[in-house]
Amino acid sequence: MKYYAERNNLLEENFNISFEDLKQHFYKIYMYFANTKCFDVAIKGVWKKPQWEEEYLTIPPLLAPSPETFFMKQLSSNEIYPIFQYYENYTETELFTVIEILYDKICTYDYKNSVINNDVKKEFAIQINNVLQLYDDGYFLEIHSGTITKGANDPVKNMLSEDLSKILPEDIMTKTRTAIKMYYRFDSNMEMKTKAITILADILEPLRDELKDILNHGYETNKNDHDKLIFEIVNNFNIRHTNTKQHENYEHEIWYDWMIQYYSSVIITFYKLKKIKTNLQ
Repeated sequence: MKYYAERNNLLEENFNISFEDLKQHFYKIYMYFANTKCFDVAIKGVWKKPQWEEEYLTIPPLLAPSPETFFMKQLSSNEIYPIFQYYENYTETELFTVIEILYDKICTYDYKNSVINNDVKKEFAIQINNVLQLYDDGYFLEIHSGTITKGANDPVKNMLSEDLSKILPEDIMTKTRTAIKMYYRFDSNMEMKTKAITILADILEPLRDELKDILNHGYETNKNDHDKLIFEIVNNFNIRHTNTKQHENYEHEIWYDWMIQYYSSVIITFYKLKKIKTNLQ
């Protein structure tokens, strides 16, 4: 439900929070889920006690061999866990990594059906995103993978959240999501972003002939127009090649943002159009 301030557009548009505020809000969210036993499987594992038998461990802790050791290994630091003891001194990298780990391990156990239930992951991501989006330029914990991305706009967030398995073949879906997550990770650098764009362009390369037909189906457009636009970008702007013919004098940060959205959109559009064309045959 939208409440009065939001409903009447009275919220401050540029409101944001400091990193210290973010850590405090993170800790409250963490404790909410910890108090509702959503980290019990991760920390304690699942124990059962059949009639006339001693209690035994059926599912090892997901943070095995211990939370202290697990977090130490992931962050090369002895000052990560217990969270209540160290969270106020976390760096941004440590905080974001801890959030991703908690997302990965959070779950409940359904004793009746003897299965781990991961439904709580979505609620955890929603709660975390409520505060992440207010920090700095805005961050986003992707609900399907638990990867934190920086500054992703609404179309990209929708793309990250969309169930691409309904649109893309499994191998293409994996590569596309890998590229998008690599590009928008909170610690992504220009080399990683270049690699992400290359991954998407490489997806389209073997589809080149079919791509011409699909994108121009129903239009009297030269089939090479789209092809030229798609592949001249990565072949001539210092993305896939490093020869002397490459154009390098441009604002990489700005145009890279356009490229990652353009290529991912082309891939998704291609497969959507292909599905429609196949259904009409």
